[in-house]
Order: sequence, then structure tokens, then C-alpha cells
Amino acid sequence: MSETPPKAQRKSAIEEAQLVNVVLRYFKLAGVAVGVWLSGYLNFSPSWLLVGLVLYVWKERQGKRKKLQIEIRQDTARDEQKAILARVEDLPSWVHFPEVERAEWFNKILDQIWPFIGDYVKDLLINSIQPKIQASHAHMASFVFTRIDLGDIPPRIGGVKVYTKNVRRDEIYMDLDIIYSSDCDLMVKLKGMNMGIKDLQVRGTMRVILKPLLSRMPLFGGLSVFFLNNPSIDFNLKGLADAFDLPGLRFVSKRDCLDREMVEDIIAEQIANIMVLPNRIAVPMIEELNLSLLKYPPPEGVLRIYMIEARNLVSADVAFVGKGKSDPYAVLKFGPEKFKTKVINNTVNPQWNEVFETIIDCKDAQVIDLEIRDEDPGSKDDKIGTAAIDISSSASQGTLDTWLPLENVKKGDVHLKLVWMYLANDPMVLEKVGASSELASCVLMVNLDSAKDLPGSKRMKKQIAEPSPFVVLSLGPKSFETEEKPNTDSPVWEKPFRFLVHNPHIQKLDIQIFDKKNPKESLGDLTIPLKSLLSAPDMTLDQDFALKNSGLDSKINMRLCLRILTPENNPAWRSEGAILNTNSSSVDPPAGPKKEGTSSPDAAKKPQPQTGPAKAANSGVDPTIKKVEVTQINAAKPEGQVIPPASNTSPSTVTSTEVRQRKTKSSPAPAESDARGAYGRGRIQLTFRYSSQRQKLVVVVHKCLNLLPCDSDNLADPYVKMYLLPDKSSSGKRKTAVIKNNLNPVFDETFEFSLKQEEIADRDLELTIRNDTSFFSSNVKVMGVVTIDLSKMDVSKAATDWFDLHPEDSDDAEKPISVESDV
Repeated sequence: MSETPPKAQRKSAIEEAQLVNVVLRYFKLAGVAVGVWLSGYLNFSPSWLLVGLVLYVWKERQGKRKKLQIEIRQDTARDEQKAILARVEDLPSWVHFPEVERAEWFNKILDQIWPFIGDYVKDLLINSIQPKIQASHAHMASFVFTRIDLGDIPPRIGGVKVYTKNVRRDEIYMDLDIIYSSDCDLMVKLKGMNMGIKDLQVRGTMRVILKPLLSRMPLFGGLSVFFLNNPSIDFNLKGLADAFDLPGLRFVSKRDCLDREMVEDIIAEQIANIMVLPNRIAVPMIEELNLSLLKYPPPEGVLRIYMIEARNLVSADVAFVGKGKSDPYAVLKFGPEKFKTKVINNTVNPQWNEVFETIIDCKDAQVIDLEIRDEDPGSKDDKIGTAAIDISSSASQGTLDTWLPLENVKKGDVHLKLVWMYLANDPMVLEKVGASSELASCVLMVNLDSAKDLPGSKRMKKQIAEPSPFVVLSLGPKSFETEEKPNTDSPVWEKPFRFLVHNPHIQKLDIQIFDKKNPKESLGDLTIPLKSLLSAPDMTLDQDFALKNSGLDSKINMRLCLRILTPENNPAWRSEGAILNTNSSSVDPPAGPKKEGTSSPDAAKKPQPQTGPAKAANSGVDPTIKKVEVTQINAAKPEGQVIPPASNTSPSTVTSTEVRQRKTKSSPAPAESDARGAYGRGRIQLTFRYSSQRQKLVVVVHKCLNLLPCDSDNLADPYVKMYLLPDKSSSGKRKTAVIKNNLNPVFDETFEFSLKQEEIADRDLELTIRNDTSFFSSNVKVMGVVTIDLSKMDVSKAATDWFDLHPEDSDDAEKPISVESDV
């Protein structure tokens, strides 16, 4: 039986929706007629009918205007040339600007792959966006997506501008005019009510940076994508939400309310948190790329915005006697940040005299949106003017004191003063500019990398479980909170945070780590006086910090960088550092296996069959830093396979300002000649670690190579079974999942054994690789065995290596592999 084509299904759904709309319209008109009859029957004043008529006419006009705009944008998305000839409004950027070029070839590619993007977007909305929306507001806790249909119209590139001036020779800058006039259909459920969003419209300028350019494939080292400013967003509501799309009506009254403006703010906030500066999406193309400098480059400066006053504002409040007044206040929006002035009551010439400071990442392209609003308690605040603040002009002049005319209103001006501040890495500059209690004198940039050996979560009196840690960073009144990392005592966050500092001589950075399972339980804390950065090289500390009120070996790894604000410009202060780790051994590598320590931080977190330890970084195995020397296991001879002793180099002694490249300590993949092992039965890759805090032996089974074929099709269904000898009871058995029809299985599974430290010397770990067969099958069941002596295991560090598999009945299988110390 043939399936109905997707377009036919969509056409049928549209016809059904049209029928439903006709029925709904009938009941609406019938309801109006009943309402008119009831008003006469109950002797209500005719003025109520006039109010209802005004609201109905307003809604109809607004709906027709918005519907016309959506139809024009959708026609442009389907056939741009035809739509332009029909109407010369809302033109793409390539029409207005000669330096902007068309990108129809890319639009055709988008149109071809659009149906395949739906599953990815659905997963992104449900697993990433939905939890963030639920946490964004108290009324959004029950928010869930019930329907996600992206429609048939894909996004379009309205124009592409490639910069050829004021850019370095080893980088490419492009600005893309993104136009998304969709026919999408999204349904959500909130507090038991079904609501929908349709005809979502998004337009903004997206910047794409390719750098550094290379003389070898893939010709550029990394890709960075972000919106320069908040994109404009519009949409239509459907379902119950459409009934509340009227002026002055909200789902909940007064201050805790949910209206159309809040929905717009939530959508804009989620986009801003993902890819509006300073947030961006960075994709490494080569291993030796310094991803942190690509994803989190240093800012260009700080802009001080003095909101002084406004004049001749429109009167938003109606007065029965005399002229009407307003209760104006100003709102400044800049990426994910928002600033708000105080409200001045009963005036059209308010004086605020307030100052705000914001960190600027790209002064030549970013703008700050300004809105003047009239406060209406109990209903939606009215907009009484907007303006856009150009940052580049103030940055070039240093100080700009001006009146800006308000847009989208008949009259009104706003008085601003903009002061641009550069960033200096010279502590002597602080003595010149001085510290202030009102204005910031410095910027603190915190790159929170990871933590390790955190204490366990005390869930019960006699049970300690893996924590789900998150970090709270505080400096003065400003605080940030990271996302939780579930079930690990060695979490990896890799998140940047920025603080404006008033006086680094007395202020301190407070860091606290909590367990999400028990938020009242602290896993450790740390206080760092900022004055210690003033005497540090380049005013930067990049190291492990020992945690207080935590485990004996609990540490947190961060990079702290302090910069002084100054109106003076010195090109020597603007230094991003090397984006390529040229000291890495994988830069133009010679023939042969790659050396470790060159993978990017993001690459280390992706599951890759060729790099089994990648998952171990999130599974309880300590992440490592490539500056730390590691004693590798000698995998060449079967008798010498050992768990290495501790290295004399401590991570806490590493103070280099280079961004660390994380990768689990792992020996290279075995060479072709050694891939089958000394006994021709293949090899297995394992990671060992002992947690002193939790008194557990952690074993990570990564993968096997070149196992013996056991079935008639020259394949096998391998799995790994292990015991901590001499205990061979069922409670002490651990087993991986079965990998079907594979001689090079990748498991990446973590197992734990409860074991006191003094008991390690009397234990051996036995691993058996077995073929999953039926009881009556004649196929080979045991593919290989390895037994590891834990008596000389170094409990202070993790170790990863390859081990040769022995036959089950050989003499070597009975001899545990001993641990030999290099000390």
C-alpha cells in the first residue's frame, strides 16, 4: 500500500484547517449576535457595544495588514524576481547596496535540503530550547512543544557582502542578509492551554568568519557564525493565544503577566543566548586550532551610555482637562543584555541622568536599540518612540554628545552621551584613570574550563553518588550560573563570563559549586582577590585553583584576564594571541600516527569511534591538559603493560596563558603490525582511575581492534565481561552491551567497583571478550582474555592504554599483567 506524498498530506491538512476556520468564524459571528441580543435584553449601555466594535475593527485591520506583509514575504521567498516586479517594497539588501551580491545558488541548496533539516530543528527545540524557555520565567515552567512543523518555505540569503578592506590577509569576513518568512506551524501547551505560533518571520544580519586561512586543506582553520544584532521577529498567534492578541489584554494581569510582547522577548532571548554577540557558534576545521580564541575572542572595548533626558515626547495618557502627559522610561537592548531607566511620572520632558556600561565585541557593526515607553500599570506599556545608537561613530570620536530624533512617532528627541573606553593590559594605567564606586574601571574575563575530583553527593547516610555540579560566579551584585553536568565528579563547562569591575584592589571573585541533586549542598568554594591579577604576567592567571570546603584533591581550572578601561588607545594592548597552537605536534604532522594533545575542546566531547577516550572525559575520567607530561604505557610488549606511576609535573604548576586543549590521556592507536596483538587475537583499549573521595575503581572500556571472527559470516557479536578477582560472584560482575556483527566494536562504557584503597594491592581485574551466541551454538564463545594486576596502580591519576588479548586456555592468561614503576 503506497504512502500519501508529503505535499498531498499538507494540502489535505490545509483544506481541513480552512474548513475549521469557516466553522470558527460562524460561531464567532453567532456569538457576537448573541452578545448584542443579551446587551439589549439586560439593558446594558450601548457604549459597551461601541467598545467591542472598536476592538473588533482594530483587530481586523491589524490582521489584514500583517497578513499582507506575510504574503509579500512568502511570495518573495518563493519567487523573488516576480515578487519584486509586483511590489517594490521590503527589498533584499542586494537591491539597496551595490557591494552586496546575490546568493541564489545557495538558496537553491537550502531549498533542496530544507526537508532534511526538520528533524534536527525538532530535536534542538525539544532538547535545548524548551528547557531554557521553561527556566526563563515562572509562568513558563509548564511550557512544552506539542507540534513542530517548519513548513515548505526555507530561509533565504537576501544578499552576501564579503569584506576586502580593514581585514587581515589570513581571514575572510562575510555578512549574510538572513530572511526567514516561514509558513511554519508550532503548537505549544502552557498551563493546560493549547496555543500556537504560525507564520514566523525572522530577519537579521549574520556574520560568518573564516580564519585562519591555510596553505593546505581545508584552506581555513575554523568557522565562526553569529548575528551582529538582535534579529527582527514577528509572528501570528493561533488557538487560545489569538483571542488575547488585543491591546490591554493579557493571560495574567498586573506584573506577573504573559502577553504577546513577553513571547517575543522569550524568542529573541533564546536566539540571543545562542548566536547573538557575544555568543557565537564556532566550528573547528583542524585539530590544532585554538578554539577558545575563535569562539570567545577578547572584546574591543566598553561603551558608556549616559541617558540624560528627552523632550517633546508624545502624550500617551489621555487627560480630560489640559494636555495629556506620559510616564516615560527608556529601555536599551543590546544582544542578550537589557537596561532600563527609572520611570518619570506625568511629563513629556523627562530627565533621567543615568549611566549604563556594556562590553562591545564589534564596534563597527553592532548597534544598540533604544525604546522610550510609557508605563501603564495593569496593562501593556505603550511605545512612544525608538532609536538606534550607532557605536562606530562614538568609538571613532571617543566621546559623542548628541540629540537623536525618535522614530515611528510624530515628535520627540532623546539626549545621549556616549563615551568609548579601550582595554589596556598595563597596571600603571589604573593609577592614571583611578577607581570609582559608580563607574567601572576594569573588565574581568573568566573562562571557566573544568573541575576535577569533586566530592560525591550525599544522597543517603551510607551512600555517596556522583554529583551533578553547577557553578555560581559572583562579583559584586552581578552573578552567573552555569548549566549542570549530570553524574560526574570531573565536569567540563568551557564557558566564558565577563564582569565590570569598579575597584580591583578590594573586589573579589566568589565561586561556589553546588550539586543540582541537592542545591543546598556545597561541593566547594573559592574566593580570588582581583588584586592578584594586577601583578600577574599580562594580568592573566591560567591554572588550576584548589577548592576550599571540598575534597583533598578537588580543583577548578579557569583562565582569568583583567583589563583596564582607558580613553586612550594603544595598538599594543589589542592582542588576541595565536589562534593556531604552533607548538603542537600535529601542525603539518609527519607520516605516522598522530600525537595526543592536539584535539580541540569541542572535538574531545564528541563521540568518535577512533578516539574512545573522548567519552571518558564526561564519564568520571579526569580531563588532562596537554602541558602536563604523561608517562605512557608501553604497549609494544605484552608483559610490560602497566598502569603508569604519577608524573612529577602537576597541573597546578601550569601557568601558561595559552588556552588548553583537552584530551583524555591516551596512547596512540596501535600500528598496523601490532593491531592484532602479540597473540593474534586483537587488542582492547581501557582507562583506569581510582576515586579516593568515593573509594571506587573506575574502568572505562573504550573499544577493541581486530578481534577473531567467530561466526559463519566471519564476524562476531562481541561484548566485554569483567570481574574484580578474587570475587567472581554475580554481584561483582560487570558487562558491556553487545555490538552486533563487528570485529572492531566501540563500547565507551564506564563501570565502577567499590574498593578501598588498601585493598587494591590484593586485587586483579579480569576482562573476557565474549561472542554473544545461543546456548546450543557451536560458534566460538570466548574471543580473548586479559588479566591486570592492580597492586602497583598509581591511584593519583588516570591512565589509558591498549592491552593484548590472550587465549582463554593459555598459560599467559593465568598470569596477571604486573605494574612496573618507572621511579
